[in-house]
Amino acid sequence: MNNLFKKNYSYNYLIEFFILFILLIFPKFNIISLKGYHQGIRIEDLIIIYIAFFLILSNSFEIKKNDLGFYFIIYFFILLISIIHGSFYFDQKWIILPRYLEYVVLLIYFNRHNPNLDSIFTILRLYLILNLFAVVLQQFGLFGEISSLGYESPANLTDDRPTGLTGGPWELSNCSAIIFFTLLLDKKKSLTSKYIYSIVAIYLIFVTQSRAIAVSFIFASSLYIYLKYIKFSKIYFFLIFLVTTLVCFFIIINISKNFFVFDEVYFQLIQMLQDFIFYQQKPDLNQLDGKLWSMAYRIHHWLIMYEKFLLNPFTIIFGTGSTTIYYESALFRILFGAGIFGFIFVLFALRKFPIHMFFLLLITGLTLDLLLSFKIFLTILFYFYILMRLENDNRN
Repeated sequence: MNNLFKKNYSYNYLIEFFILFILLIFPKFNIISLKGYHQGIRIEDLIIIYIAFFLILSNSFEIKKNDLGFYFIIYFFILLISIIHGSFYFDQKWIILPRYLEYVVLLIYFNRHNPNLDSIFTILRLYLILNLFAVVLQQFGLFGEISSLGYESPANLTDDRPTGLTGGPWELSNCSAIIFFTLLLDKKKSLTSKYIYSIVAIYLIFVTQSRAIAVSFIFASSLYIYLKYIKFSKIYFFLIFLVTTLVCFFIIINISKNFFVFDEVYFQLIQMLQDFIFYQQKPDLNQLDGKLWSMAYRIHHWLIMYEKFLLNPFTIIFGTGSTTIYYESALFRILFGAGIFGFIFVLFALRKFPIHMFFLLLITGLTLDLLLSFKIFLTILFYFYILMRLENDNRN
């Protein structure tokens, strides 16, 4: 009987590990294409459907008030109401709802079936190692990129920045930053192990040359180190970590020249944002330095949604729904989509976030649409699930 129990436990453990591994690490391949969209039906979508049926058949598809992610589930219904409301004024991209439903299914699965922590930690380490190998091969021109468009050979890349096994450099660096903080929660691993994987994560963050993520990571990690170690006089660890981080930083700068070279032209961003927020003015690309074009294109994109948001008091309060798939900003997706009401609710829901994670997601969320990436959401879920389990274990 004991052998049978162990066999069943081992089998379930392997299935769980395989599912989580595929969801986080498997590259983005479209199994079924959807007309008019780059992204089609992928293996993670099929796995989520499988999980949903599993939850229903096992009578565990239920939501409880104390569940991890309960506020996100409420936000889903707030957004649904905003989309219905916004449909009276604008065409809606209803296709965003299945993605959010996938997130809801994942939250229910984690709450009802408590995935093994060791499995998650192992998968996160594998994510770093496998992406490190892929990035090194891409740096030497031996491996191409895998995106929603399929596989691109090294000779025909659309982006000269490495992407690893992910859909883009911003996704790789975001996931690596979140995984960096997640692996620090593992109490079973030595400082040496944490040190090694931290260096790998830092390398993957900076080699992608994603400035917003690099800035948010530096700020969040500095805040984390100060709150956790400086107050307890563990200066030695802080100094070792700081020296190593600086060494890695300078090595990466040599690899990616001019990555953090500051130019006074960036001060024009302040005026650009003022004109956008207060006067709804587009920046003139012909009069801008090329270094500002990325933000200028974002502002052009945001202005379309901003004008819809300002249509009347109802759209300002309750939002315009989902008028586009790509918002290029998590903050504007929440504000324009769910309105001031939804935005205030999200701030309330985030009030208990660890402060370093709050600022990490806040700063990156200014110019990156974190809610659209399945893998970024999953890494965030891993972090808070592990944190919740550890806090419960400590209380017990």
